[in-house]
Amino acid sequence: MADKQNYQKFLDQGQYTKHGLEKYEWIFGETFLSTGGITTTMQVLKHVQLGKNPKVLDVGSGLGGHSFLFAEKYGAEVLGLDLSENMLEIARKHLDKRPHLKDKVRFEFQDCTKIDYPENSFDLVYSRDTFLHIRDKAQLFKKIYKWLKPSGYILFTDYVRGEDETKYSEEFKNYLIDRDYDMATVSEYREILINTGFKDVQVKDWKDQFRNGLEVELKKLQTKRTEFLQTFTQSDYEDLESGWMSKINRAIQGYQGWVLAVGRK
Repeated sequence: MADKQNYQKFLDQGQYTKHGLEKYEWIFGETFLSTGGITTTMQVLKHVQLGKNPKVLDVGSGLGGHSFLFAEKYGAEVLGLDLSENMLEIARKHLDKRPHLKDKVRFEFQDCTKIDYPENSFDLVYSRDTFLHIRDKAQLFKKIYKWLKPSGYILFTDYVRGEDETKYSEEFKNYLIDRDYDMATVSEYREILINTGFKDVQVKDWKDQFRNGLEVELKKLQTKRTEFLQTFTQSDYEDLESGWMSKINRAIQGYQGWVLAVGRK
């Protein structure tokens, strides 16, 4: 519990302050906290088939947008887990505005590496850009495999690092340290999924989708600068602009990318 609380403080007092989350939500879109917002989310969801009233575990549920979408689009019963109290507070406020989902969606402050669920609990375990916070990914995926019902799916996107570590820039190395990220490579994710026992594994290099999404968001920021500054400061603007330009540059250089992965139990 102490580790969970310490990491919560690291997140909520660092990258995910309430003000920081407000900026991110502005650029990603309401209730979203992942590249491309609703647009890429709809592309991701094409990779699974869900039956009636599925049970979904949303790992790193963020501001709630994905959980709400599962409940509304698929009639899913959704449990969202996150280690940022600030995110959970915002997600619950969004849920309050959606009373029709009160019995379908709930959010919990939980560490997915510490919690456990019975076998065959979920039809889908879903995550967006969260596993980069987790070091022992192989152990987590074993747990996820157990939690899934027969023929259930794991579906996720995540930031990944380039395959050739010798080419990493110092800026990228420092970025990983500052954020305490543990990024895998595309090939490492493929190996983990296969070794865990998943079938019909698809691990797609989404570096182009990553770069395109970032460029769309950067253009939104720059073209709506006046609108942005009605709510935020010039410093906020410069922080987002430089952050997005840095990510685009890392994507161009091949240091940082994005993966979409799916596997079936």
